[in-house]
Amino acid sequence: MNDSMRFSARKLVALLCIVAVSAVGIAFAAMRFTNVSPTSSTMIQTGENAADRVTVYGNGVTFIEYEETIKLENDTRTVQFYLPSGALTDTLTVSGIDVVKVSTSEESHPIIERGDVITVYTEDGAYTGKFLSWDTMLLLEANNGTIMIPGTRITKIVLTEVVQVQGPKILVQVMTDSPPGDYQLNVSFLMRGPKWKPTYFIDLETSYLQCWATIENVESWSNFTLVLVSGGPHIVYSGPIYQPYIQLYEVSFSALSRSIDFTSSTTDEYHEYTYEAKLSFEKGTTVKLPLFNGTVSLRQEYFWTDGEVQNRYHVNNTLDEPLAAGIVEFYRSKAWMGEDSIAYTPVNGESIAIVNYAYDIKVTATVTKSIVESRYQDQGINITIQNYKPARVQILIQQDINGYDLVSSTPSATRVGSTLSWIMNVDTNSTATIYYEWQHNW
Repeated sequence: MNDSMRFSARKLVALLCIVAVSAVGIAFAAMRFTNVSPTSSTMIQTGENAADRVTVYGNGVTFIEYEETIKLENDTRTVQFYLPSGALTDTLTVSGIDVVKVSTSEESHPIIERGDVITVYTEDGAYTGKFLSWDTMLLLEANNGTIMIPGTRITKIVLTEVVQVQGPKILVQVMTDSPPGDYQLNVSFLMRGPKWKPTYFIDLETSYLQCWATIENVESWSNFTLVLVSGGPHIVYSGPIYQPYIQLYEVSFSALSRSIDFTSSTTDEYHEYTYEAKLSFEKGTTVKLPLFNGTVSLRQEYFWTDGEVQNRYHVNNTLDEPLAAGIVEFYRSKAWMGEDSIAYTPVNGESIAIVNYAYDIKVTATVTKSIVESRYQDQGINITIQNYKPARVQILIQQDINGYDLVSSTPSATRVGSTLSWIMNVDTNSTATIYYEWQHNW
């Protein structure tokens, strides 16, 4: 009996020793587990529409910049935030902390999207059109047709105008080895859309011009500074052709004029206009903002080269800065007269815009002489101008003779290159004529 009790006591002591050792092991393991647990992440709560400064270009590209104060704890090794679906992740920059690695929820947003207007350079030439697709052949839509370009012959692609895209937001994870503390995180990136364009309103009676900026398909940005840049960055998609990357180069752009609400500045070849007040936009809307105003110089002119007689105006830019390419709406007091587009117009430069057509002035051209022989051609053309207006008119007539030899002209023509010009004065209810003859030997 005593032997049995002593045996049981020894078993009990051994069991207690095992339990004690196990407890120590569990405690030690727990300590080790605590020491190797995953590091935590700091998530920026502002979302994919965070923006302090939004720079909108005229070709559908936008540059976003913002700052965020973050706190890194002892075990924080990753900072996370989101970008909008159209962000070009290759252009993402993060500063303010020591960055070890940046990863995103997608490898890279496609540089070229269906609908982008691009210029494709090959060994044989250049082709411009809307991008359709790219497998073994790159397909472009141009001139109501489709151009097929072998990928192996492409040397460079330039994006002229980009489209906006919809899709899931992009998660960004930034690994850092910065010590604990408060930091000012700086984030910037390029994204697709929105884009802006100027619209000019000109009163033909007073020569007074107003310009409004239209920003299309904006994002939900709040309390930000808006910067408009006329034109856009030169974005190049280049080799190796199946591993795209982008490069930004400076390029000349048109500028806008000064205003009360916008401050004008020039950075390299960029002309920027910064809105002085903080703004907030709602996603998907189109925003119109007054940009500048002033008086320009106008000169009216009737013009004919073919078809109907144009009533057009020479717009001389007497403002302080160049005008961006855009649409001009013409008014006479409160009555709308017509519209046309103008190209970039430098200071003291001139653009010509068609307001409407002068149907009371009729111009016809008739071939009255035609000789075609072996390696020789001779042609005479008679132009008749009829003025049915109640007043005398002056009209500019132009014809192109394709570089051929001018034999005669009555009245005398002014020739610049292959273009012949006549300024004709025609009384009311009267007719004027022009005769010219050209020949070609080959």
